[in-house]
Amino acid sequence: MPPLRLTSLLQTALPELSSASRAVVSTLGCLNGNAPSARDMAVWVGLRDRYQLARVLRRDGLPPLEQLAGWTRVLYWMLEAETSGASLRQLAQRERVDPAVAYRLVHRVTGLPWSQAQRAGLSLALLRFRERRGMRLVPARTPAHELHPPLAQAVGDDVMSGSSRTAAPRMNLARAATARPPGHPAAVLGERIPVGGGPFDVTMTPGGIVLVTRVKAAAIDLLSLQPLGIIGSVRTGPAPSRVVVDSAGTTAYVTNQFAEEIGIIDLGTRRQSGTIPVQGHPLGVALAPDGRTLYTMTNVDRLCAVSIPKARVVTSVPVPCTGPNIAVHPSGRRLYVPCWRAGVVVEIDAHTLCLLRRFEVGGIVQDLALTRDGQTVYAANEGGWLNTIHLPTGRVTTLELGHRALGLALSPDEQVLFVGLVFDGRVIVIDRGTLTVRATLPVGGRPREITFDRTGRTAVIANEAGWVDVVH
Repeated sequence: MPPLRLTSLLQTALPELSSASRAVVSTLGCLNGNAPSARDMAVWVGLRDRYQLARVLRRDGLPPLEQLAGWTRVLYWMLEAETSGASLRQLAQRERVDPAVAYRLVHRVTGLPWSQAQRAGLSLALLRFRERRGMRLVPARTPAHELHPPLAQAVGDDVMSGSSRTAAPRMNLARAATARPPGHPAAVLGERIPVGGGPFDVTMTPGGIVLVTRVKAAAIDLLSLQPLGIIGSVRTGPAPSRVVVDSAGTTAYVTNQFAEEIGIIDLGTRRQSGTIPVQGHPLGVALAPDGRTLYTMTNVDRLCAVSIPKARVVTSVPVPCTGPNIAVHPSGRRLYVPCWRAGVVVEIDAHTLCLLRRFEVGGIVQDLALTRDGQTVYAANEGGWLNTIHLPTGRVTTLELGHRALGLALSPDEQVLFVGLVFDGRVIVIDRGTLTVRATLPVGGRPREITFDRTGRTAVIANEAGWVDVVH
């Protein structure tokens, strides 16, 4: 989830909240105040039902969900008007809302007509919020000069900062993989299994178990490929997004975005056994080759190094416009971080977190994939192309795709790249040697992250529309 000014404003404007209330506020901020039903909101943040949600908000001194959503939407409109100069009528029409309804909502929330509320500014709106709800305000912005200078210069100073589950016997998570040399799928769509809650990330344990994060269900599902089915589920913090597994296949680490933590998953007991707090909503995550350090990006534009033995953040540096992915060099000495809307990929020393190089790719950088020899980085770009970065020379080349690319995965034999065109409902298979499209998989929905099994002959694609596809 990219950094959002509205989310940051709400997080800093509200007093200390419980993790559940912070998750609700973050969800509303990310949805620009367009709240789901109370029942759906409870599911998204990991609560039992709408009654528990109402109690949580009341206990933290927050208004009911509908009123909180109304405040959030008005603040969003004020931010948009301040940034773009658009009128409330234009903002309402853009969202297909009757302008009269929008004007009435502003008056009901702020006590002022839109023209007066806009002239008074955002500060007065937040003051009225505090007066009506008894909330304390704190400054909502971080001055640009406080950013880490080398990394700020690297990107430019103008960057703003459902299915039934069946019991299964305990699995052998560390069983040996087949000795066959790795390959890649023949690009044939196979089975599909429904998975609710907005499947986002997908990864494979060494034992062949698939982990699927369910962002809107505060859970990770465990899938078996043979036979295909859900064999378990793990409750996590709100909005679990990216997940990685250690080399032993016994522990997974998941970014619980709205809880502002890294969840530690014991795959043997299938439960979240602990958490590591971080500053902001964690996005991308990666493990060092030695398994002792975990790196994560947060939406307050920080790159954090987490010590696994100490279970805490040991160092962090500002990185403007952080993205959803981190790639670790096979040597473990360098990191590659996409700087999202800055259109830059930066190379960072893994031990000191100091900037080494920057690569201009333009557009909106999303997922990265790195070859085993450490020579090449591939970057999916929401601008509609795939970038190739030759690390020894720093040369950047571009393959036009014609559609916005987000998900990216390199097959174990490194012969093909799977690229998800999330807004086009397709995944394309690109020959790495010739950089030509070999096949197109019409998966539909919103394909997100992609992974391969150890043999490379099976790919698994998470789809936000509510399912997981298997490709042979």
